[in-house]
This record gives sequence, structure tokens and C-alpha cells, in this order.
Amino acid sequence: MQEQATDEGHPRPSPSARGRSAPGPRSWPLVGDPLALRGAKNMLEYLDGHWRRYGDVFRVNVVGQRMLVIAHPDDLKTVLSSRRHNYVKGSAYQSARRILGDSLLTLEGETWKGRRSLAQPSFHRRSLEKLAAIIRERGAAFLGELARRSEGKPLEIDAHREMVRLTLDVVVNALFGQALNVSPTTYQALGAALELVSNGANGIVLPAWVPTPHNLRLNRTLAELDRVVYDVIERARREQNDDGSLLSMLLSARDEHGAALPDRAIRDEVITLFIAGHETTALTLTWLFALLDGQPAVLAAMRREVDQVLGGQDPSFDDVAKLPYLRKVVDETMRLRPPAPAVVRNAVADDELGGFHVRAGDMVLPFFAATHRHPAFWPEPLKFDPERFDPALDRSRNSWSYLPFSAGPRVCIGNMFSIVETIILLAQILNRFELTVPPCAAVKPVMMGTMRPSGPIPVTLTPR
Repeated sequence: MQEQATDEGHPRPSPSARGRSAPGPRSWPLVGDPLALRGAKNMLEYLDGHWRRYGDVFRVNVVGQRMLVIAHPDDLKTVLSSRRHNYVKGSAYQSARRILGDSLLTLEGETWKGRRSLAQPSFHRRSLEKLAAIIRERGAAFLGELARRSEGKPLEIDAHREMVRLTLDVVVNALFGQALNVSPTTYQALGAALELVSNGANGIVLPAWVPTPHNLRLNRTLAELDRVVYDVIERARREQNDDGSLLSMLLSARDEHGAALPDRAIRDEVITLFIAGHETTALTLTWLFALLDGQPAVLAAMRREVDQVLGGQDPSFDDVAKLPYLRKVVDETMRLRPPAPAVVRNAVADDELGGFHVRAGDMVLPFFAATHRHPAFWPEPLKFDPERFDPALDRSRNSWSYLPFSAGPRVCIGNMFSIVETIILLAQILNRFELTVPPCAAVKPVMMGTMRPSGPIPVTLTPR
């Protein structure tokens, strides 16, 4: 699937612009920019249009909330690293806290720092090796089911739907491990509940007291989800199985005083890890298939590498590093379709970004989707070209121009888990099936918390 657009430049503001209000569309009292309301169903298109019109720093007003959107790597570095203490996860994360609680994604300050130190060992190499075994086992089981459905014939699937099912199964087992000793009916209910909560965390969540049908269902689902998750936590504490699951690692974690995480904190981290790990991997695989439209040479190179390195066997953790071309394809997919197209911060005090004034209380939105397609940093930015991630080119690239998992101290803690999961599952798919991707240029990215496809992405799987 090849996009077409012009590669107009985005000049930095001159010194005379320093301290001035950033450009942007006209806004009205209370409602802000009316086009933002109409563009809510595709915020990516709305923000992208303004970026191309106004440049790397622009302002929008959405229902009375001032928002400064930034796309230049220098400004992203300022907000996420060098002056990060002025840009916090404040009121912008209130709706997420309703679902995720106080987790690594929503905490701030010293509390976040302590929790990060406690959770970090869960993603070290030894832990990833254990998780890779779970990924491989669940991937083989799921793809075996697809092979049986095909009955040896070509099978057309909706890539998004099936990748969501696949990563749901992988992540639930990687999270809970042997502690999830429940009936198939309960397992399916847990998966459905987690998926609904993921959808809720991905969109605009109205306050809990607003009795919309979605809110009522979400509240009921959260209550049921909490019951099941707390039961699983209690069982895991009692049985103390070191089965390589993330839950077992969180339960064994201790702070500098020897204290374990309380159940509420583990619940919050489990739900956060599910939403972050499940959605991002499913969408990366989905968009990878879509971007293979019209790219037979890329598909052939992927298959050649998998056949030469694996010889028909499923990959282990150590094999991931031996599949560099698959990693290039995954990176290029995340450049064009980043797992998180943007993040939000709240400005604590007045500041300047790109020579424009930031007021205390403004929401600041690092717009990764624009940065990843910035013509000053990416030649032919809309072209799908995995070779741009050749290691020889890494040294010449601005390190803040590619941020698929954010960056700075708050870079996603599960970034390597996501990469390992994606490459293992992709290699397993290529081991078992020939892929045919029909034209799907009509499917557009829709920006929510993640970047979802606007419609089905058909892929035909033919057993090898």
C-alpha cells in the first residue's frame, strides 16, 4: 500500500518569532475549533492537515482546551527529556486513570520512579527469554487452528481481526501464566472484558457518572474484570509458581525496603500491560500486512530470511537477533504506522517550544506520526522502504526522529517485549503460510489512542 503526497518542508521559526503565539486555526469561545469536532473520527487527518499548513508547532483548541502540537525532533526532546519536569501526565490522563488506575503509564514523580525500578527486571533478557517461550507456544497453537480452518486450501482472513485474536491469546498467557487456571468460558469472558476495556482506554472516555450505554457497560465490565484479576492474583500469591509470566515477576518484585507490590498496584500494572502489549502488536502486524500491498520483493526477502535462518522451525528468543530484515520491516511499519501516533503532556509553567510561547496549563501533544514522516529527516517519507533502517544509516539519523515507543526516561518499558513478540509471530506466520495481500489503499489509519485501520484488511493465507 503506497501513499502519495508532496514532501513540503517545515521550516523552523525565525528568532523574531520567539515567544509569539503559535499559528493555528480560528477557534470560538467554548467550542474551540468546530472542525476539531467534525474531525474527531479521524484526528490523524485533522492534525496532519494543520501540520502541513502551519509547520512543526501549531495550536488547536478542542472544546475550550488549548493544545500545542509539536512535530520537530528538537521539541520532542525538550518535552520528553531535557525539560520533562515541566511537561507532566496531569489532567490529560484522568480518563485513562479511571481504567488503568495508578500504573507506570499514569504515575508521576518519585512514585513513578520507584514503580519503574521495581518493574524493570520483568523486561530484562532472562525474563524476555521466558516470555518468548510463551509467545512461541501460543503462536503455534493459534496458527495451527488457522491451518485446520484452511483445510489445505487458501484461506482469506481479516488481518486486523485475526491479529487481535492472536495477540489477545498471547498477552493473556504471558501476563497470567499458570495462575489463569479457569474454564474456557471464563477465559473467553476475560478476553472479551479486556478487549472492551482496551477499547475504552483507546478513545474519549466521558466521566463515569454520565449514564451513557457505553459507560454503563464499561463500569459493569470493569467490576467483573477486577473480580477475575484479583482472584488470579490471589491464586498466584498462594501457589507461587515461577512460570515466566509477567504476573509471577511482578509478584516476586521487591523495593529497596524488601516490600512487595500490593494487589491494587499489581492489578493496575496488569491491565496497563495488557492494553499496551495487546493492541500495539496486533496493529503493527496488521499494518505490516497492509503495507506489503504492491511489495513482492519485500515479502520475498522476508520469506528468504526466515527459511535460511529457521529452516522451518519456530524461532527462539536468540533467533530474533538473527532475523535483521524482519526487524527492518517491523521498524518501517512502525515508522509509517506508529503504535502511539501521539502522546499528551500538561505544561506546568510557561515555556517556549520552537520559538513559540507555551502557557501553563496548555496540553502539549508530541505528534510522532508527523515526526516519522518529516521530509527534513526522512527522504521520500511516504515510501515504504525497510532498507532505510539499515544499521549503517542509524548513525546519521536524528535519534529523536523515530520514536515508536516514545523516548526519554518514560520510554515504554515493554518496547523490547513488543519487538520480540512481533518478530516471533511474524516468523511463525511466514513459516506456515504463503501470503497474498490484495490492494487495500482504501483502508486509512484512524487515530485513537493507537492507529487503527478504517476497515478490514483482507489477507489470503495458503498453507505451505
